[in-house]
Formats: sequence, structure tokens, C-alpha cells
Amino acid sequence: MKTFYENPDGTVRKEVLTHGKIVNKPMEGSICYLTIKNLEVVPPNSLDVMTLNSGILIGRSEVCFTVDETLSEVDQQIEKAIRWMGEGEVAAISINLPSLPRNEEFHVTIKFIATLTKIIPFKPMWEWTPEEKYERSLRYKEIAVCLINAGRIKDAFHRFSKACKIIISMEPIDPDLELPEELLKKIQVLRTSLYNNMAMCQLKYDNYEHAIDLCTKVLQRDENNVKALYRRGCAYGGLKNLEKAVADFQRAVEIEPNNTAAKEKLRIYGEKWRIMKKESNDMVKRMFKS
Repeated sequence: MKTFYENPDGTVRKEVLTHGKIVNKPMEGSICYLTIKNLEVVPPNSLDVMTLNSGILIGRSEVCFTVDETLSEVDQQIEKAIRWMGEGEVAAISINLPSLPRNEEFHVTIKFIATLTKIIPFKPMWEWTPEEKYERSLRYKEIAVCLINAGRIKDAFHRFSKACKIIISMEPIDPDLELPEELLKKIQVLRTSLYNNMAMCQLKYDNYEHAIDLCTKVLQRDENNVKALYRRGCAYGGLKNLEKAVADFQRAVEIEPNNTAAKEKLRIYGEKWRIMKKESNDMVKRMFKS
């Protein structure tokens, strides 16, 4: 029986000390009860665990969490190890923190012994009703908005992504399901909100191409979505594609003439576009004169 597990990038490692039940392992929605002991940070004193916003490593020996509802990066890594455990299993777990500086001289590893004392199972996603999928996605989105307000952009993006994956799992929606029209509309509204919020998160990290892809998905369904136009315009601006940035801001202002933010961006990028065209025209004139 296998006793050592490691994820592909080496950030999560688990060594089984005492095997548990093979048939009962955590899946999405399962409630897990853990006993944690021998928590250490390597190198010593290199990190205060309480700064990680962890809901698992909270200084108590006994903790409870729901699979796929962890909110911090370190908890999501821990969850990967727990998903490899069976009920009653005892394992040595180590987490290399990818978000911190890592090189040959310095990296931070969290180590502890975990016992998975109890699992309360939850039915697998393929058994969820469309209503249940919608409600869970909506709850994940609301949690993500709270994380945004707390300045935890990366954690929020992860939660928005989880919600989006649940919505996508319903596509293409089987016409034989005959979903209520009201539910279909709610799903469409939620999908649009998720894509727009994910684009906002990508902009925060200057991931302009990803932001453009997300906004474009919104605009393919709703060409007059001002948030998507504005955020795609910002992404094009970040890539120095001034012509496309101006086009998106212009369209946003046409739809919402009183949108102050869009008008200001249009002014800024319109001026940059004007200067760039003038410089380009002047260069062409000089080339022909010579």
C-alpha cells in the first residue's frame, strides 16, 4: 500500500504513518475533522503562521473544515494532502509555500502531523440538482466578494473560479431538464458576474490577456455590458493596445454617458492614442522626406 504522496510541483507532500479506511475519503462538500500536532515552520521563526489567514492552522489541536470551502492559499494546499487521506489515517504533511521567496538558500516549509478522525460525506457533484449547483456557486461568489473587500485578491479569485467551474459543469444545459426560466436567468446573471469579477482580479495582478479573455466571454453574451467593456479597455491599455482600449471606453460611454470612470479613461487613452498617431504620422513624413 502506498505510503508517500507528492503533488506535481512538489509543494505538498504526505507520508502515511498509520493507514486509514480506503473506502471513505474526502470529496467536495465533505466535512473533515482533524487533529493536528507537532506544527513547525522551517526555518524556525521565518514565518508567523497566523499571518497566512489559515482556517486550519489556527493554533488549536482539533479543527474542522469543509472540502473545497477553504479560503486561503495555504489551506488549499493542506486540503490537497487531506484529500489523499482515509478516515482514521495519521500522516506527516509538509507544505512548501509557493507565494513566498524561494531559491536554493531560502524557502519556508510548514510541517505537522495530521489525524483525519472523522469524515461526514457529501454527495458527489454529479448528483447535485441544478438548483443546488446554482446556490453553491452563488454562496462561493458572495464569499469571494467578502475576500475582495478584505484585500485578499488571490483567495477571492480562487473562490470565484470554484463558483465558475460549478456553473460551467451545467453547460450545455440539457433541454430535457426543462429548467425554470427564472433559474436560467439567474444562472446567466451569475455567470456574467463571475467572469467580470475574475477579470477584475486578473487586472490587479496585471494579467491582461486573461482579463481580456474573461471580458470577451461576457461581451459575447452581452455586447453592452459596461463592466466588461471598461475592464477589457483597462486590460488593452495595460498592453499598450491604445486603439482597442479607446474603442472599448468609447462604447462604454455611449451606453452610459454619465459613467465618470469610463469617461476619464477615454480621455486619458484618447489623448495617448492621439499622440501616438501623431508621432507615427510624423515618422512617416520624415521617412518620405529623406
